[in-house]
Amino acid sequence: MALFLVTRPRGAEHLRNPQGVHAALVDAASPAAAITAANALTPHLNTPFDGFNTTQVAATAAGGFAPCVFEGDALGTSYTGPGRGK
Repeated sequence: MALFLVTRPRGAEHLRNPQGVHAALVDAASPAAAITAANALTPHLNTPFDGFNTTQVAATAAGGFAPCVFEGDALGTSYTGPGRGK
């Protein structure tokens, strides 16, 4: 499966959550499945990744990969490349 970075869209302050979890790195078959996988990592937060962007960062995950969430933003506020729109 492909490796996806799930990030909060630039300027989407309404998607911030109080826990500060604003990104995830997951392996999934599609962008929609990546959102589902990211939400599954945080079942107590009530689908915090709905509405987020997905960016495929690798064709396959390397051996030993473990899905994870990021506290805070994974991309800087000035970054405008893939995953943030332009």
